[in-house]
Amino acid sequence: MNVFKTILFFFLLLSIPATAQRDCTVSGTISDGKNPLAGAVVVQNKTRAGIKSNADGHYTLLLPPGNHALTVSYIGYTTLDTTIVLRRDTIVHFHLRETDINLKEVIISTERSNANVIRPDMGMEKLDNRQIRQIPALMGEVDIIKAIQLLPGVQAISEGTSGFSVRGGSPDQNLILFENATMYNASHLMGFFSVFNNDAIDDIALYKGDIPAQYGGRLSSLLEVTSRSGQPEFSGSAGIGLIASRLLLQGPIVDKRYTFLLAGRRTYADIFLPLAGEEYLRRVDIHFYDLNAKIQARLDEKNELSATGYYGRDLFKNGDMGMNFSNAAYTLRWKRLFSPALFAHFELIGSHYDYNMEATTPSLTGVWNSDINDHTLRADFTYWLNDRHSFRFGYNTTYHYFAPGDGAGLLPDGNEYPIHLAKKQAWENSLYFTNQHSIGPLTAKYGCRVTRFDNIGPTTDYRVDEQHQVARGDTLHIAAGRFYNHYFGIEPRVGLVWAFNEAWSLKSSYAQTLQFLHLLTMSTAGSPLDIWVPSNLSIKPEMARQVAAGVFANFFDNALETSVEIYYKWLDNVIDFKDHPEVLMHDVVETEIRTGSGQNYGVELMWRKNNGSFTGWLSYTWSRAFRTIPEINGGRPYSSPFDRPHNINVVLSYECTKRLTASLNWIYATGQPVTFPEAFFQFGNDRIPVYTQRNTYRFPDYHRMDASLTIQLGRLAPNRKWKHELAISVYNLYGRKNPWTISFRTENDGISQYARMTYLFGIVPSVTYNVAFN
Repeated sequence: MNVFKTILFFFLLLSIPATAQRDCTVSGTISDGKNPLAGAVVVQNKTRAGIKSNADGHYTLLLPPGNHALTVSYIGYTTLDTTIVLRRDTIVHFHLRETDINLKEVIISTERSNANVIRPDMGMEKLDNRQIRQIPALMGEVDIIKAIQLLPGVQAISEGTSGFSVRGGSPDQNLILFENATMYNASHLMGFFSVFNNDAIDDIALYKGDIPAQYGGRLSSLLEVTSRSGQPEFSGSAGIGLIASRLLLQGPIVDKRYTFLLAGRRTYADIFLPLAGEEYLRRVDIHFYDLNAKIQARLDEKNELSATGYYGRDLFKNGDMGMNFSNAAYTLRWKRLFSPALFAHFELIGSHYDYNMEATTPSLTGVWNSDINDHTLRADFTYWLNDRHSFRFGYNTTYHYFAPGDGAGLLPDGNEYPIHLAKKQAWENSLYFTNQHSIGPLTAKYGCRVTRFDNIGPTTDYRVDEQHQVARGDTLHIAAGRFYNHYFGIEPRVGLVWAFNEAWSLKSSYAQTLQFLHLLTMSTAGSPLDIWVPSNLSIKPEMARQVAAGVFANFFDNALETSVEIYYKWLDNVIDFKDHPEVLMHDVVETEIRTGSGQNYGVELMWRKNNGSFTGWLSYTWSRAFRTIPEINGGRPYSSPFDRPHNINVVLSYECTKRLTASLNWIYATGQPVTFPEAFFQFGNDRIPVYTQRNTYRFPDYHRMDASLTIQLGRLAPNRKWKHELAISVYNLYGRKNPWTISFRTENDGISQYARMTYLFGIVPSVTYNVAFN
């Protein structure tokens, strides 16, 4: 803690000379009259001193007393020129009007057009729902996670799934937040769709390693998903597709200061399966639904309250066997403007994930239940000292509860055999502090996150020895409320950008991150049955240190963005399984785990065009990811399951006419590493595979092309009350058979073996009808 105090004192020392002159503060919000505009710019015309609004549209600018001519601008909105007279601290709200120009809907950022060049963030990508809607979708369901899988450094972990790997990291190394609530399983239908309804999403931000200090707990990335806010005028939208339908309603409550948003969607395969000709299909029930809700109250100029909620559930049933799982999350937020320079968010957050299995056979009836719960309090402050220093600091505390499994088996004789895995609790507390410091062409963002993680009883924990066995006396029964083990970590973060001009910059960053929660899975593709466990006596926190550097350049008045980023990441205490592990229904999973080190490194290139009829991006990533664990592969380095050296993404959209927009994307990736048997031996009537080195083989290379056509229907008048369109898409346009699994079968002679590939999708066409009204 003394180190943290020293850093804090150093930051404050840097700012002392800047406070010698007493300026007046002009502050407020920039909006379009309905929603705040993040990244809008306020500039004093004479001195060119300026500031950019934050995610809530709030700005603060320090100016000397007197008359000042200001210019307020934002992409896609008419620039506002105004004059103010400053004698004291003043609050001024600006409302910008959308331009009459028919802006292209596909835009990658709602910030300044050169934000990719000047912001001190590396490996950061933003997408809004308009961008995502243009991308061809599997079965017509627009999916934000499928969209980020098309960004450089990001790859799908398996065909068609919503799991993703960032810069060679495993899926559990991605922190997925919906309004700051953790989503432990962000998928529907076994991963084919994500839990996020694009209609209810405002935008998303992906941080690839250079995670802001206010967040932690993961090594690879942060995916920050922001919900839409309700509009002050009643409106709605709906969509009907081949597999699902959705509806969104929004509007005022009492008056325009209070708004609501409700959104829901549901698949309906279960409605039609009972009509199938085959009996086994009539016994199948498979569907999901989810609901989003948000209420917002703007009490006055200084206070705003909001409540956001999400609930989603999946059901799979085939005769006497079934499984269901659900996600739930809520965020209660109070935004408070204490002064023109001090702004705060206070949040109460909850997150829940559970799954349930049931099976009945002639010899056994069994049930299995598992769930995870998080409860969080957050306080985040932003303080604008002057136009050169902007501080962010805060505290968050989270109580984690894990029930890895409770089950029972009922035999025909009536005897019940219960199984209870030890429940686990943990308490995680973090402080953070950052300063964004501008000195001429150099902008630095530096800070630190300090975390303490405690294991709490009641539980049963195990101390594993060097042979990975639980010795006698090393099974600990912890009493309720007892803090019996803790970890403490310091995570420094530094980002630098040197702007040669408005269109060219050089950036670098360093980030150290810790991960206290770990996903134990036997499937590269992920499964609802995966087990999350906290760090404890035998499982140490994973740690990553990443350095990165890059060149960013825009051309043709920011219409063309280009970038080259290189990174190198060191991993400690990285987790993998021993050969032939036992995980499901195993209380002492610590004996199945092996830990070691890892190295991930690579280069990412991006070309992106944002304006005009023809938009999109092209990216190429070369990357490697290796692990070294003494007990695996003879202690020699081996490829991570997510080591896929070459990845190319092409995402294009062309506005043929005002009615017709065509989109296409093409993906290529090196096949994922896999462990195949080197030989087989006969044991009785069984043939047993023999494995040697891990991940020495690869699946065939992956590639796929998707296409879509969006047709605007009806009149094209700008102020029409009803707008409707038809979206036609084809997933896997040329029918590539990409492998999902490869298994080995025995020939009819009972001796020879052959490999059999299973693939999920051929050519998948879909049609969706969308309508919006106001």
